[in-house]
Amino acid sequence: MGLFRRKQETLNEQLLREAGLDSAQMLGDASPPSPPEPLEPPKSGLVRAGVVDGSGVGPKEWDATVAVTAPALAGDRVQFTTIPNGDVIIGEENGDADLTPLADAVERHLGPPYRAVGRRQDGDLWGVGAKRIQVAQIPFPDGDKLELSQHVDRGELRVDGEPSDAPLPAELERLGESLGDSFYVEADRIDGDLWEVRATAL
Repeated sequence: MGLFRRKQETLNEQLLREAGLDSAQMLGDASPPSPPEPLEPPKSGLVRAGVVDGSGVGPKEWDATVAVTAPALAGDRVQFTTIPNGDVIIGEENGDADLTPLADAVERHLGPPYRAVGRRQDGDLWGVGAKRIQVAQIPFPDGDKLELSQHVDRGELRVDGEPSDAPLPAELERLGESLGDSFYVEADRIDGDLWEVRATAL
């Protein structure tokens, strides 16, 4: 596995971690049964099998699901993204344990880049769901979410949900234009200039 790097925490996330609390618990998320409880209405066989989403990606179906023993991990939930070079960006974890056992188990079935969510099942047994993603390098300093909508000759850029007059990121334009003259592209920051991107023709 590649080098692990922790994604910068918000102040709220830092306070929750230092208090030994899980943000999912603060939202009233009950401890999942075994297999894990879906966070969204079942949409596929994999979801009905109990592998939860919660990654923020909103996949209809996981590309890989695994069960793995990881005795060093604390807490009940982890979230991480593996980028094309194999580095693992940690989005959510209690403590600083090595996530290599989870990532290695996923990569027996699915290569980078992907986003993964793991839930403790029973004792040291974890269930992990992983979804293939597309990663782009976009040098855009502001915000954590970009949305570019284009209808023929009219376009709008939103940064963290708000309209923006910033120059349109060329990479987002290229992704959208590859689908035609009407499209919607969204990007979520993974770390630094690396973004998870999704494009849809309109």
